[in-house]
Amino acid sequence: MSKPFEPFCTAILRTLRRSLLPPNLPRPLPAHTHFPASSSSSSSSSPSSSSSSSSSSSPSSSIDGSGSDRGNTNAPKESAILIPLMNIRDEPHILMEVRNKSLRVHAGEISFPGGKADKSDESLIHTALRETQEELSIPPSHVEILGMLEPAYSLGNKSRVWPFVGFIHSDPQPFPSIPQTLPSLPLDSIIPNPEEVSSIVSLPLSALRDPSKLSIHYFRLDLGKPYYRIDATDHLLPKRRSDKRLLPNQEAPQEGPIPTPTPAPVPTPAESHRVVGVEENGEYSQALEVWGLSGWFLNKLAERAGWLDPPPKGEPVD
Repeated sequence: MSKPFEPFCTAILRTLRRSLLPPNLPRPLPAHTHFPASSSSSSSSSPSSSSSSSSSSSPSSSIDGSGSDRGNTNAPKESAILIPLMNIRDEPHILMEVRNKSLRVHAGEISFPGGKADKSDESLIHTALRETQEELSIPPSHVEILGMLEPAYSLGNKSRVWPFVGFIHSDPQPFPSIPQTLPSLPLDSIIPNPEEVSSIVSLPLSALRDPSKLSIHYFRLDLGKPYYRIDATDHLLPKRRSDKRLLPNQEAPQEGPIPTPTPAPVPTPAESHRVVGVEENGEYSQALEVWGLSGWFLNKLAERAGWLDPPPKGEPVD
């Protein structure tokens, strides 16, 4: 039987920081290598790649990746997400969200808070923190950025996504430095923006060691990129009556006990064939799973942190 995960503490965060990439990005940002070259191609490489690409587009001269593609509406953009770590009831968790079903891209899917960079953002870390506050009401002053993962491309948003890892503290900076277990913001202070987020998922690290929650899939159908999809059905937080945005100086309503969530209705035949989260390559999910780019990032973090062993690569078919 594997040893249970300990709650996040200063020592664990220090070790985790060493396993991540430093979050200080170069300026200008490295060239995009995923998309076809522009007329002014460059051979500069991404910090996540070991070699340069001769088909790269020119390096970005601003945070949103506009650079020499300014005015080209088809040019790839820059996005940033936050992978929020929390202690909930003295257990380590990863906070995620279920996107509103009315959204144009990735509707109804589990994702991390984040979005595309604005020209007013000081950095991509600022983008991730701004979007997290807009979507989940988490103040940037409570987030300790530990590092980042290698960026990847969102096929739905047509943007390069930079994932930053941060711990959500109960109090704003300065953060504790002496050895101790770290408290996080209470869940009732994390209020989803209903225009973008339909529900909150608090995924315990213990789910990463539950075989019944894991299934092997291949990222964008590439047999060389196996990862675990993670069933998060049991970790969806019930909605509270006070889960709504407040106007300035408006007091939160008195909140009673959280009611027991009612079972989900049985889907109709038409609904049971509804495909959630179709990607351009044909990968999709009909369950409440962490999959796709969010699942890929979560797996990469778990592997770096030693929380999860990578699954075996697939065998090519003759």
